Formats: sequence, C-alpha cells, structure tokens
Amino acid sequence: MIGKQPGSVEGLSVRPEPADQPDVQRLLDLSDAVAASLYPGALRQPLNATGLAREDINVFLARDASGQALGCAALLDLSDSTAELKRMIVDPDHAGRGIGRSLLLTILQTARGRGLRSVLLEVGIRNVEARRLYESVGFRDRGPFDRYQQTEIATFMEIEL
Repeated sequence: MIGKQPGSVEGLSVRPEPADQPDVQRLLDLSDAVAASLYPGALRQPLNATGLAREDINVFLARDASGQALGCAALLDLSDSTAELKRMIVDPDHAGRGIGRSLLLTILQTARGRGLRSVLLEVGIRNVEARRLYESVGFRDRGPFDRYQQTEIATFMEIEL
C-alpha cells in the first residue's frame, strides 16, 4: 500500500493480478472510451483483458478496501532491462484521488526490484493529466520505441531507474 494523500482512497492496495478477469476488461473498456473521446476518428488499438494475459505482461490493479477495482496498468517486458507501461487507467469516477500515482509508483518500484534500467511509454498529446503525472515522477520525452511510429497524436516518454 502506498502512503495516504489528501482525498485519497482509504485502504487502497495495488498489486499484480491475473489479466483475464472482468475487472480488468471493465477498466480497459473505460480506457478505450476515454481514448475515443480524446481522439475521435483517430487510429486506436483496442485491447482486451485476454490480450494482456501473457507471460511477458504483468497487470496491476488498484482496489479500495471493499475490493472494488479503481484502476489498472500493465508492464510489458521489452528486454532484460526495459519494459513498457501500457494502458494505465483510473476509473473517471475516482480520478483525482491519488490512484494513478499509487499505480505508477508501485509499478516503478516493481520494475526497480526486477533490475530493469528503464520504463518506456506512449501517451497521447491530449492526455494532459497523464503527462503531468508521468513528468512528476521523472519521465522525460523521447522518440518512438519498439514497434511504435511517430504520429501527430502520440508522444513517447522514458524514465531511467
């Protein structure tokens, strides 16, 4: 559990869980809806919970004291030293309560514990709150990586661990 912040969720826990479950799918559906509202008509790649159920992906869920899933994110291994943060989403009904920060800090702590040197991510240009959060913990801009191409709606970031 991460330290309590003003307005934070009492009893928040963040831990790895199986990807192929309804809570993950519900949050991924929310992620797709947010992306569609920010980037109408733009090329997006929907993802389902089954697609995250791979050995090279760890899915983290943030749950409140009652067990309700409030947010999720995935950490995809790219190499022995690098991973990609994917599909971080907080249920909009619970935004602004430190859930995203708790998810992010837990994932970065896990990555450090695994001996990773860096975590990369792709974030859309209109995801202003997400960019601010990533920058606040040390992510910096970089170019495309792995299979990504530069587009007019995408930016790329990295944090050295």
